[in-house]
Amino acid sequence: MTIKPRHRLICFVALFKFALVHCNAGIIILHSFSALTNGTNQDGANPTAGLALCGNVLCGNTFNGGLQGAGTAFYVAPDASAFNAFHSFANTPDSGSPQGDLVVAGGRFFGTSFAGGTVGTGTIFAGQTNGTVSPILNFAAVDPDTATNATGACPAAAVILSPAGTILYGVASAGGFYANGVIFSATTNGATISVLHAFTSLDSNAGTNADGATPFGELTLSGGILYGTTSAGGAGGSGTVFSVGTNGNNFTTLYSFSAVDPVTGTNTDGAIPCSGLILSNGVIYGTTMAGGNAGNGVVFSVATNGSNFAVLHQFTPVDAAARTNTDGAKPVAGLLVSCGTLYGTASAGGSGGSGAVFSLGTNGSQFQTLYDFSTVDSGTGTNADGACPAGDLAQVGTSLYGTASAGGAGGVGTVFSLTLPAVITQIAPNPDGAVTLSFLGGPGSTNVVQATTVLEPSASWQSVSTNKADIGGAWHFTDPNAGGISLQFYRSYSP
Repeated sequence: MTIKPRHRLICFVALFKFALVHCNAGIIILHSFSALTNGTNQDGANPTAGLALCGNVLCGNTFNGGLQGAGTAFYVAPDASAFNAFHSFANTPDSGSPQGDLVVAGGRFFGTSFAGGTVGTGTIFAGQTNGTVSPILNFAAVDPDTATNATGACPAAAVILSPAGTILYGVASAGGFYANGVIFSATTNGATISVLHAFTSLDSNAGTNADGATPFGELTLSGGILYGTTSAGGAGGSGTVFSVGTNGNNFTTLYSFSAVDPVTGTNTDGAIPCSGLILSNGVIYGTTMAGGNAGNGVVFSVATNGSNFAVLHQFTPVDAAARTNTDGAKPVAGLLVSCGTLYGTASAGGSGGSGAVFSLGTNGSQFQTLYDFSTVDSGTGTNADGACPAGDLAQVGTSLYGTASAGGAGGVGTVFSLTLPAVITQIAPNPDGAVTLSFLGGPGSTNVVQATTVLEPSASWQSVSTNKADIGGAWHFTDPNAGGISLQFYRSYSP
């Protein structure tokens, strides 16, 4: 396990006026994938998917590497005490190059592979961490002239489970009746697959259609309705957000991203959504990897009926030479929501040009860069912490876990964790004039509370308390003098 202490974890609060959280936390490298030799290694390479909690370990997969060069399935302990690449994919007739997250149910996990299977067009596979991993469904061959088939091909995203745990829902990025991918359902034993929607043909000149094309993102299920994205097509040719019933009825294009300028690659609302969506309090949140004011993607929200589309964050321009910026660029992973805050990754940009982890409020306020991945060596492609995070983040307790698809000691990716930023959970005035502040951060962490009356770079911060968080990450501080102060700023940090 490698810990890279980039910055201290700090939380600010101003009594009676506002509350603000800022963090740029240290990263823990749980595993750095080893360098490839002729395309193979022991542990895998280039993880492009996120992690899933399997019992008390985190399970994931890699797109490349392993003993056969077709990726691996692995698990890692959250404290980095164990790592095991328990299956090396072998391509046809096995699965090959898994790209989506795993979904865990009943002691098993399910996943998809972009390649492999009986004809090389991908699979749905199931397995356990003891190494028993095998395809349960093989996607059909595509016509060599039209690239079409009946049930889709090359699934690039995770499948999700029905509430009863008997049906899998997913997307295939290719194949189908129009060669633009499908939405499908399948039984968990792989015996039956049904096409819920086949994405229609694109205009050969404009690249547009009514419903989108080439879906790469995981579906979201709520109340018998599936929500997802396509990376292409739609009225602007830049992708769509859609909904469809689990029985295939009522397919609706909720939003079509606008056309991008052919020279600058920019627009106002983003383009090419490659990630899945999350749903929170009746609002859908997602990312696009391109478009926006700088052509580097956006974070967006939209109502489940397609109304109230809003851009929550526009990723800023990158330096043409260094490929750096302050907030990251080109997010290809989905978002995570926790306590009213969105968390995600950007695959490029940041202060090191290697991507970033970020957070922002669900209303688009308080965007924060939580971590910047360091610059990779131009000769070896290596660094200490990884680069190009492309997988979804997972939350376990008060920590975020994710993967970087490049960089690291072997130049082929890492598994990492970040402690969630400390947050103010309550500010409670007491009858005697004192005020009690409640915090939530790292479990068992030691935290110093400081105070000042002026919030500026030259402010003089005075330490007023040292606290140890409980096993849930909570700690409290009571200031007996707060009643006589009109404005007081506090901060808490882990030294």
